[in-house]
Amino acid sequence: MKAVVVIPTYNEKENIEKLVPELVSILEEGFTGDFEILVVDGNSPDGTGAVVQSFTEQYGNVHLLLEPAKRGLGAAYVYGFKHAMNEMHADVVIEMDADFQHDPNDVPRLLQAIESGADYAIGSRFVKGGSIPKEWGLRRKFFSVGGNIFSKFVLGIFNVNDFTSGFKASRVKGFVDRLDLDGILSQGFAYKIDLLHKMHRLGARIKEVPIEFGLRDRGDSKMEKNNMMDSMRVVLTLRLRELENFIKFGLVGFLGFFTDIGLFNIFLWITSLSEIHASALSG
Repeated sequence: MKAVVVIPTYNEKENIEKLVPELVSILEEGFTGDFEILVVDGNSPDGTGAVVQSFTEQYGNVHLLLEPAKRGLGAAYVYGFKHAMNEMHADVVIEMDADFQHDPNDVPRLLQAIESGADYAIGSRFVKGGSIPKEWGLRRKFFSVGGNIFSKFVLGIFNVNDFTSGFKASRVKGFVDRLDLDGILSQGFAYKIDLLHKMHRLGARIKEVPIEFGLRDRGDSKMEKNNMMDSMRVVLTLRLRELENFIKFGLVGFLGFFTDIGLFNIFLWITSLSEIHASALSG
């Protein structure tokens, strides 16, 4: 099994120069399959790309992919997924942040879940053994927990507890390679919800792996102010699309039912006419 860890970056020089060697070491010891690390950089002005480029010369399995322009987290992952599938022939793609909020030691655990039969392994903060930082303020905790509850009940996906985790492993064959990646509803943070919804609709076997979500190691947070509103927009759009399909197929079924009844009555009427005609001829 070949795994490709996709890591989007923008001004993450200090973090990425620490993360890449650590992740390479962890995967060499904790994963028996082949692995590659693909850093998708949004043309960072702080020199992130140059650091990664130096790693590509040091490690044969580290790669740099430059975006044409910085378009958002979701767009970076889509760009990375396509490259991982088409150029690197990945069997599994892993989504991971560069800032150590995702512990690199958890990557082998996500891959182990895939090897054990899962199609979609989610690093979950909201299952037993998982956690969010105690240092988070009440507002961020409320939006994080409340947003997941909102997504769960509106979308009706009750076997998932963490809808906005950005730390996941996805099986490519039969799942990621069947997704309309260009049709993802958000180029930003909320892509996570749409991707999860699509994987669920494909019948993916989902496994939540508990993780302790950490604090950013260095640098400034990339959390955008409109993430909550964008997430609500994506959730409601997905739900409305499902209702539209339900109404469309329901209407087709309704019309089909009455069409069948009408045709059946016409058949009975023709049959009865034939019987009357035959009776008249015999009389």
